[in-house]
Amino acid sequence: MKPALIAIALLAAATPAMAADASPAGTWRVSGSVSGFKFELRCVFQQAGERLTGTCTDLATNNPKAPPKSAPHALTRGSAAGGRIGWTYQSSFLVQKFDVTYSGALTGDTMSGTIQANGASGRFTARRE
Repeated sequence: MKPALIAIALLAAATPAMAADASPAGTWRVSGSVSGFKFELRCVFQQAGERLTGTCTDLATNNPKAPPKSAPHALTRGSAAGGRIGWTYQSSFLVQKFDVTYSGALTGDTMSGTIQANGASGRFTARRE
């Protein structure tokens, strides 16, 4: 087999594995901070094409074995394509409801980016569980 054909065959064989690694489907531990407020979430994502669905649940930040602090927040919007990821869910503080929007980069089993929530901004990182 000619070297060029071998290279093409190897690239074709590797492409499905690389695409699978870029999928955000699964369970993620998300850590972040907005206006000095630190938090942790467990997000479970499903992906169909570029559409992202799922839930994110607030976790106790000082005890990883503690039960969740809230019911899961269902994603109201979500997308993932070309190494970019974004999702939104609704949260509340006291009686005020607001959207929490994440936007960032997805690389294998990690992601990072920015958060917008109730007029404030912050940063997040996440690791696949």
